[in-house]
Order: sequence, then C-alpha cells, then structure tokens
Amino acid sequence: MKKKTYRNNNTQSVQDILEQIIDSPALSRGIKETRVVKAWKTVLGPMIENVTRQLYIKGGVLYVNLSSSVIRDDLLMHKDKIIESLNKEAGGKVIYDIVLR
Repeated sequence: MKKKTYRNNNTQSVQDILEQIIDSPALSRGIKETRVVKAWKTVLGPMIENVTRQLYIKGGVLYVNLSSSVIRDDLLMHKDKIIESLNKEAGGKVIYDIVLR
C-alpha cells in the first residue's frame, strides 16, 4: 500500500517569508537599534565619530563614551535633537534617552 504524503499547497515567495520574519517585533527592534548605531556617524559627522570610543543601546537608552569632555558638553545641549535625528534614521522610536560619558 502506498503511503500518502500531505503537502501544504499554500506556497509563498521567499521575499514574503523574509518580510514576515523581519516584521517580528524582536528582530525588527534589533534591526532598528543597529540602524541607530550606524547612523551615529551620518547624523553627527566624522569629527564626533573620531572622539567616540564606545556606542551601544540598552533598554532604549543610547550609551556613548567620548574622549572629549568639551564635545560631550556640547552634545548634551543638543540631546533632544540628536535623539530625534537618530530615531528618524532608524525608521521608528528606538531610543528615548542618551547617556554621554
């Protein structure tokens, strides 16, 4: 007796499947966080990138270690605008605060 195999006839393109995976909340958030980190140089320019020592996101807060206290003080005055610009580059509300050290 021949064994019947059941096959799903609902076919989808690879692009549709990848979009479903990327649209998952956890992965989408990670992608947006990566975009924020990459946008740091674009938004603030190469001079700021040169004094940036460490950059990471934890719990919606962007932590930035800088080697220049003068630049840190200047960036603190423009913190809200920086957050807005980085979130715009990321394509959504990713960071809510910046800690400059």
